[in-house]
Amino acid sequence: MQKKKEKINSFELTARHLLQELKSIYSDSGALLILVGAMIIYPVVYSIGYSNEVLTDLPVGVVDLDQSSLSRKYISMLDGTRDVAVTMEPASLKEAEELFLSNKITGVILIPQNFEKDILQERPTNVAIYADGSYFLKYKTQYMAASYVNAYFSGGISIKRYIGEGQSFRQAGISNNPLDIQTHLLYNPSSSYGSFIMPGLIILIIQQTLLIGIGIMGGSFSESKKSLFFLPKNKRIKEILPLVFGKAGAYLAISMINIGLAVVLIHDWFSFPDKANMTDMMMLLFPFLMAVIFLGIGLSTLFKHRESSIVFMMFLSPIALFVSGISWPVSAMPQWLVELSKIFPGTTAIPAYLRLRIMGTGLTDVKNELLFLYGQAALYGVLTIGYYIFRIRKNSVTKNNYQLRE
Repeated sequence: MQKKKEKINSFELTARHLLQELKSIYSDSGALLILVGAMIIYPVVYSIGYSNEVLTDLPVGVVDLDQSSLSRKYISMLDGTRDVAVTMEPASLKEAEELFLSNKITGVILIPQNFEKDILQERPTNVAIYADGSYFLKYKTQYMAASYVNAYFSGGISIKRYIGEGQSFRQAGISNNPLDIQTHLLYNPSSSYGSFIMPGLIILIIQQTLLIGIGIMGGSFSESKKSLFFLPKNKRIKEILPLVFGKAGAYLAISMINIGLAVVLIHDWFSFPDKANMTDMMMLLFPFLMAVIFLGIGLSTLFKHRESSIVFMMFLSPIALFVSGISWPVSAMPQWLVELSKIFPGTTAIPAYLRLRIMGTGLTDVKNELLFLYGQAALYGVLTIGYYIFRIRKNSVTKNNYQLRE
């Protein structure tokens, strides 16, 4: 006697696929490492690496060809900055070059002969700065340190000259600096690199780990030759929606844990700038996660081996980093590349997230990006569902043609 077939509704099917996907992830150490472990390791390691925020005490060498009291005062002021430390005073530019090439110093500052004499005789003099332009952070730090010292050193000399001409100290200060420029650094007052790069980089890490992890799971299923469906072949069309949404629910659950760790806790632990309303931020991240998940599920159907997904997604990672606008301004990119980069949800989500989190804007200020992410999630979801329908119908037609030939 045949058992009566159990009827399963769509909600139960979705729940079964969700649990099945979570079990598969838990039993796959590679996918678990990418989806969970990487989201712990990468943000923490990067944040620790950038924890100093700014470069300080870069070792530089000063070639003092003047050997005067004013040149020694200049060196003392330079060494007193937080940016550089005068660790060596080579006797010649040739010796300084050898020290630089052996990585004992990061730059060279040359004080010319007659430095003091020219200043006392009110003649202009020059201080040469030799900085490594191939390393922009070091170059900028050394250049800015020398610029500040030059400004203060020159200002002190000018004020003394004005006082010698009979002006009061206040009048001398005004004469030296008739236009008082006040600079206010917004959103990142310390000009620190960690606070600049980490908030956006965390969102990019979430995107790439999700895509790689989902790709690994898709390749694993293809290798195992197992069926993704619970229902018989003639009813699998009805199971596509529960399948896709069940898988998406599993990855969304994991992503919410990662969001809590990377976006909330790590952001707070390392004191990155934070002016966001948490509700607004989560309302932005939800469509971003759904767009990434549906894109990942769709791409995962193309991989026959798990190694293929890793290679392909790792190939996309540096491209995703570049087009995100973190490493290079989007405004400086060709327009066709900007439009093409919107394939990645992170390209739209990162600038919107930074406006919410760092600048403190409201959700209405990123409504265009929000609507675009919802549209992107819907598009990737429809394309994924359409692909599963196409594959089931193709397999059905192939089987029928085979039976006819028989």
